[in-house]
Amino acid sequence: MATPGRPGPKPKRLYVRTVRLPPTLDEEDLPPPRKIRALLDELERIGRLVAHGELTEPRGDLLIIRANDMAEADRALRVDPFRAVPAASYEIAAWNPGEVGSGVNLDPPPARGAGRLTLLQRVAVAVRDQESALAFYRDVLGLVVRARDPDSGYVELALGKGTAGLSLIAPRPEWGEPYYSESKARIGARTGIAFETDSVAALEMRLRTAGARVTEASRPQPWGGVALRFSDPDGNEFLAFQRMDPAPGAGSSKAPTAPRRKRH
Repeated sequence: MATPGRPGPKPKRLYVRTVRLPPTLDEEDLPPPRKIRALLDELERIGRLVAHGELTEPRGDLLIIRANDMAEADRALRVDPFRAVPAASYEIAAWNPGEVGSGVNLDPPPARGAGRLTLLQRVAVAVRDQESALAFYRDVLGLVVRARDPDSGYVELALGKGTAGLSLIAPRPEWGEPYYSESKARIGARTGIAFETDSVAALEMRLRTAGARVTEASRPQPWGGVALRFSDPDGNEFLAFQRMDPAPGAGSSKAPTAPRRKRH
């Protein structure tokens, strides 16, 4: 069955709905997750949802939507389950991206089924010896095997559930040309893959102790963090970086990040 299109023109103004919860609120007074999900699904269906996430200080909930004016924003949120939370502070405010910055894409995302990308599933790294490479990624870098098929030679590792996978590809002549030669040519290249770590210094020590090649020692970066480059046993190069907290009283030196996007 065809998915109905979103009604009307797509508004460009942004409105922020914030809910600040009282510290003594009982958990049973919070809206059930299914009702929150139903609201988000409806806002996405009509092309209004921009971003949603939890507030931590103070505890609460934040929602960014598109609307033509405040009245329309209020109507779009008339079934918001957070409105009924007792003693909570509920506010809808206009957001002027021109004055405070947006940090989000103001254009509505493509409709469901329009071929939009929803997840980075995996990246591939070509290696000569799959077993040696597997030992390095598992024992030195700490990745865990997520999937393996001995018959096809497929191996996928990851840092944990919900993270992108990294597959180790050992080129085989039976693949035929040009696939075999092209895959072999990728071995030993700069992959462009970056990892984040909680300690670049500790990672560098661990790599050197394991005999791995550090191609560029750790050093401060222009954006305020620290990074190093290293390679696996086949010479495939990676970057690892660490975000650094700003000194007391100093401006933020973290790498720039965007607000959490809505879940698709």
